[in-house]
Amino acid sequence: MRAGKILIFILAIALALGFIWWLFPENGVKVTDDFTLRFPSYAQSLSDTAHVEGTAVNVDTILRRVDKSLVTASADTATLSARPDSVRYNAAQSEGRLILPGDGLTYFDPLFRSMEKAAARDTIVRIMYYGDSQIEMDRITSIFRQKLQERFGGSGPSMVPTIQGVATVSVRQGYSGALTRYTVYGDSTTIRARHRRYGPMCQFAQLNGQATFTFRRTTHRYAQERSKAISRVSVLFGKASPDFRASLRCDTLKAEVRALEEGCDSVGIFTWKLPRNVEKGSISLSGSAEIYAICLDGGPGIAVDNDALRGCAGYIFSGIDPAVMRGSFKLLNTKMIVLEFGGNAIGGIYSTKAVNDYTSKMMSQVAYFRRAVPGAKFLFVGPSDMSRSVNGSLVTWPRLEELNDSLRSVCLRNDVAYWDLFNMMGGRNSMPQWVKHNPPLAGPDYIHFTTAGANHVGEMLSKSFLLYYDMYKRRSSGLLPAMAPVPADSTVAQ
Repeated sequence: MRAGKILIFILAIALALGFIWWLFPENGVKVTDDFTLRFPSYAQSLSDTAHVEGTAVNVDTILRRVDKSLVTASADTATLSARPDSVRYNAAQSEGRLILPGDGLTYFDPLFRSMEKAAARDTIVRIMYYGDSQIEMDRITSIFRQKLQERFGGSGPSMVPTIQGVATVSVRQGYSGALTRYTVYGDSTTIRARHRRYGPMCQFAQLNGQATFTFRRTTHRYAQERSKAISRVSVLFGKASPDFRASLRCDTLKAEVRALEEGCDSVGIFTWKLPRNVEKGSISLSGSAEIYAICLDGGPGIAVDNDALRGCAGYIFSGIDPAVMRGSFKLLNTKMIVLEFGGNAIGGIYSTKAVNDYTSKMMSQVAYFRRAVPGAKFLFVGPSDMSRSVNGSLVTWPRLEELNDSLRSVCLRNDVAYWDLFNMMGGRNSMPQWVKHNPPLAGPDYIHFTTAGANHVGEMLSKSFLLYYDMYKRRSSGLLPAMAPVPADSTVAQ
């Protein structure tokens, strides 16, 4: 086609669009009771901001304000002359802070004591971080892990499934041989087991014969430095035959075999402590067993285990055999459970009753974990802002604010700390500004964070959590007096 004809074609299309813009009704054309045909106006087509309902938030201003608020509250704890009531006030009013239940500012103190003693006891204190696709590829979690390991020690990418469904930036892994993956969640393409022994990662790999798991230090540009240091390797397994064997071979260790003296009907663990960090390694498996997870850790300190459950609304855990979970968490020394859910539920929530039903389901999961991990502390990370198109404008999903407020209230009443991610982002209709930010902090689906955005979220979560550790340290050293508990319904003015 000649250039002239192409130009005429383009002009004709533009003219046709112009007529449509002029003639099409502003409120659209109603086709059925449930469907209205709409066409963007000329102004909407030219302006990004015209597509966003309400006043646009400034993401940089919000992030700076939240960061300054947390830093100021932390600095107050370092001032010997600070009055307890002013310290409490500044912590309670800090934007982006974790909101604590009835025990007030001392809620995490037992956890902090365990974390501090890990190095002296040559142990690893584990935090299990469950979430939906927002934490896939170890996003958010990797930052949280890095910041905690900088304070308390430890390294490595922590726990991974034997067969990884979605690659992570924190380690390179693979497998071969007689392994079959079973999961308690997922679509119709996933395979369900005939029993409920899925383990702490909500999946397991059934070994029947011989197989090999391989791992290599990551070179991914988004990987955190401490995730690259692996010097302690473990295999978590169950229902193993008497001939079950696991042999680790790596660049710092010749093949070293771990074997059972007899079969294992419950949960067991094989661990190798290596003389120095490894570049790569492989675990040869033989016999019959359910392989629940591989732990790739470092020296004593903290491990933060990432379990991203794509498409999951968060109430599938009680479908797992509690005996397997109890045995696993005890062997792993898990002291905290983080739950980051809500986003996948919002599409099916159309009423206050549906909101209440969802929060009830989530609290039943917390009750399940309390039985599986006695004495553990709990943190719920609420849903982020998410946008959908309504009448040509991008707006926050209906009921999302109500769901966030309800989750926060119910968590605090049930002795679960809460982090209000929705309001940390800027609240209603903040997601479009995260998408438009340079560089983008969220993707074009107006749901998921980009890596840059997830890093910001991880940084704020880490600072908020460590704010309470700073307070704990000051109280422990006598620089701040003990503080009475705060009422359980204490909330932040948003």
